[in-house]
Amino acid sequence: MNDKYFLDTNIIIYSIGNIIPKKKVSVDLIGNNAVISTQIITESANVMHRKLKYGYSDIRAITEKFVQEMNLSIITHHTINNAFNISERYGYSYYDSQVIASALESDSPVLYSEDLQHNQIIEHRLRIINPFHIISLWDLTALRSV
Repeated sequence: MNDKYFLDTNIIIYSIGNIIPKKKVSVDLIGNNAVISTQIITESANVMHRKLKYGYSDIRAITEKFVQEMNLSIITHHTINNAFNISERYGYSYYDSQVIASALESDSPVLYSEDLQHNQIIEHRLRIINPFHIISLWDLTALRSV
C-alpha cells in the first residue's frame, strides 16, 4: 500500500496560519509521508511574502523546514507537458494542473487541496480530497442552527 500523499499550497499556508481548525488539520498532514513540489515551495514563499508580510530570512527558514519534513518533487519539462494535458482534459488552470501532474508523477494516490474538486479521481489513480470538507460541513450545520 502506498502511504504517500501530495499537499497543495493552501495546506502549507494554513499550517503556519491562525485559523485554528484548518491549522490543526494541515499540521497533522505534514510529515514524511507527505510530498510537495518545488512549485508548492515557491507559491508558499510568494504568499508568505506578499500576503503574510514575512521577511525572506523567515521564509527561508520555514521552507527549509518543510523540505526537511516532507518529500520534494522537482518540476521538470515532463511535468510541464503533463500539466498541459491535464489542463486540456480536466479543465483546470495550468498551475492547478501542474500540481496534479506533480502528484501523479510522485505516485501519490491522494492530493489534499482545498481548491480543487473534492473526491474527483484523476487518471484513474489520484483522488483529490479537501481535508477541510468535514470542517466546512460542520460550519454549515452550526450556521443553520443559529
